Amino acid sequence: MEYRLTRVAIALVFLGLGAGPAAAFGNSKTYEKTALSGKEIFLYGGSTLNPDCSKAGKDDVRAVAGPSHGRVSIVNAQTYVHYGKGDARAKCNSRKVDGIKVLYRSKPGFKGQDQVVLSIHTYFGGAYRAVIDIKVE
Repeated sequence: MEYRLTRVAIALVFLGLGAGPAAAFGNSKTYEKTALSGKEIFLYGGSTLNPDCSKAGKDDVRAVAGPSHGRVSIVNAQTYVHYGKGDARAKCNSRKVDGIKVLYRSKPGFKGQDQVVLSIHTYFGGAYRAVIDIKVE
C-alpha cells in the first residue's frame, strides 16, 4: 500500500499537481528580492480592477510553500497595480487601490537564502504561480 501511495504522489508532482493549484496551469513567474535580516519587505501586491479603477472582485493569493526562515503575511491593503500600457486599466497604475499585499520578514539574525511560492488566482480567472527567491543579508 505504501508503495502505491508513493507512486501516486510522484505522478502528481510530475503532472504539476503537487505544487499547488496554479502550478497545473504551467504559468509560473520567478522573482528575486533582497531583505535585511529581521526587517519586513514587500513581496507582491495586486488587485483585479475594472476600467474605471474600481475593484472588480477579490483575488485569491496563498503561500503554498515556504518560507523556511521567516514568515509571510497576506493582508488586504492599499497597493499599486501594474497594468501594461495597452490595457484600459493602465491609468490605475499611478494610484493606490484596494488589493492584496504579501509581506515577508526573516527570523532575526538569519542570513542566507529563503523562498516563498505564491498561488495567485484572479477574479477574472487568471491563475499563476509566483516563485520569490529571497536573499537575506
